[in-house]
Amino acid sequence: MKISSSLILVILFIFSITLSAQPSAAKRLILIGIDGVSAEGFQYSNTPEINKLISQGVISLKTRGVMPTVSAPNWATILSGAGPEQHGVTSNNWSLMNQGFDPTVKDADGYFNSIFTTIRKQMPKAVTAMFYDWQWLGTYVNKKYISKDQFVEGHVMITSVALNYIKKENPLFTFIYYGHPDETAHSKGFNTKEYYQSINDIDTEIGKLVAGLQEAKMMQNTTLMIVSDHGGIGFGHGGESMLEIEVPWIISGPGIKKNVLLETPNDLANTAPTIAKILGLKAPTEWIGKPVNEVFVSKTPMQKPNQYVPKPMCSLADGAFQGPQQVELSATGLNAEIYFTLDGAIPGKSSKKYISPFTIATNCTLKAVSLSAASSSQIITRIYTFVQGIKTASVTTEPSQKYPGTGVSGLFDGLIGSSNYTNKQWMGYESGDFEVTFDLGEIKPVNALGIDVLQLPSSLIFLPSSVEFYVSDDGITFRLLSSYYPSETDETSPDGPVMLSKAFDNLRAQFIRIKATNIGTCPPALPCAGQKAWIFVSEVEIE
Repeated sequence: MKISSSLILVILFIFSITLSAQPSAAKRLILIGIDGVSAEGFQYSNTPEINKLISQGVISLKTRGVMPTVSAPNWATILSGAGPEQHGVTSNNWSLMNQGFDPTVKDADGYFNSIFTTIRKQMPKAVTAMFYDWQWLGTYVNKKYISKDQFVEGHVMITSVALNYIKKENPLFTFIYYGHPDETAHSKGFNTKEYYQSINDIDTEIGKLVAGLQEAKMMQNTTLMIVSDHGGIGFGHGGESMLEIEVPWIISGPGIKKNVLLETPNDLANTAPTIAKILGLKAPTEWIGKPVNEVFVSKTPMQKPNQYVPKPMCSLADGAFQGPQQVELSATGLNAEIYFTLDGAIPGKSSKKYISPFTIATNCTLKAVSLSAASSSQIITRIYTFVQGIKTASVTTEPSQKYPGTGVSGLFDGLIGSSNYTNKQWMGYESGDFEVTFDLGEIKPVNALGIDVLQLPSSLIFLPSSVEFYVSDDGITFRLLSSYYPSETDETSPDGPVMLSKAFDNLRAQFIRIKATNIGTCPPALPCAGQKAWIFVSEVEIE
């Protein structure tokens, strides 16, 4: 049978399109894990070396981790293409000897199949490596499938050790983990200057790694992926906020689109399947993640994509204030200008351009955006409330650093916390009592006083044993006015916010103190018996 020349051309054309739809073969892939970096924290940090990779690759700011938002479940998900429900790693102290349930599929040693296992089974002679400075990280995958597994102290030393090994042994896949930002956040706080500096420190190390690969003439055929596991609030993480669950996800290398902001939602479980596709491997059927095909170069025509522009940073967090406040906006993006509105309208080039710090003194909703010549950043929103009728206010003891609320003024802003204890309105106290003292500025009639507290026994959060109301004529000597003891009705109300208040007749006062006494430890009848109890307060009610 003869085949016409035109048919041959058609077949060749289809074959060429099929080939072009596949990612270019990379000789090696390096996955860089940076612990504790939120999508927001990344944008607020100075990362010139990573930005160079983004200009030659793709970044997602809409990648979500898994619950709980702690390290082990998320790193296991990144390396294993599935969530905790499948791989079984549910906490940082997980081990084969300390697990709640078996993974859906396990190898002869009891581990879920990771990217290391997949490489070894399909490419037995391939060299792989893993370098990390958190010892527990080596617990979550079966290390016998890794050619080189090494714990290294210090982020600078990790870069040196990993680079030397890569240049000498040319591994197909290398995982390099840096825990520096997470360690800094737990000691100095998330979204602090020290935290942003720690991300910059890792950016410097990535710059050294790239320079070393270029010097060894290995960079051209290397795919680099950079990903984090979770963000945080205050000094911790593990909650349900966007600052904790949304992380940056970056890829750059042969066959990857250039200078593209990935707009579609992404998931950390998609990391290992994407690695498998780049390395020409078949993903295990038990992986629920999928390759992020949108990052690969394709012949299919597409609209001009958005490019990465870091969103602006605002010096003033949302909250309630007792007097005028200065606002400063800034951005790490080069050649980007900031535009803002104060009425809640969507900002654009027709909005006011930010030039210098300004002052606000009335209730407003600030929205700001960074604009470059080709793209725009995410929009930030800050809501400001100015407290009326309160001259001064202070708490006797500062709340937990993990649950600081929105400051003392936030107790008088009219915003009540939700049933979620990670809601930023809640001010939390572990074991200790809550006590606030405030000055109305002059003697005024007071008809009722109260506080909004949270009842959530499953999270060790209980109603206070009592709430006491005090008044003073001089702000120094206070006398007990009345006490409120939560009743059975209060305690049997559904989990969530509870208002504990007291009405008064013919009361006039200037200085008021409200004290809520912690029950101390969880009641004996509950599974948490003996553990420290919490009080959560979001609002002081004055009528």
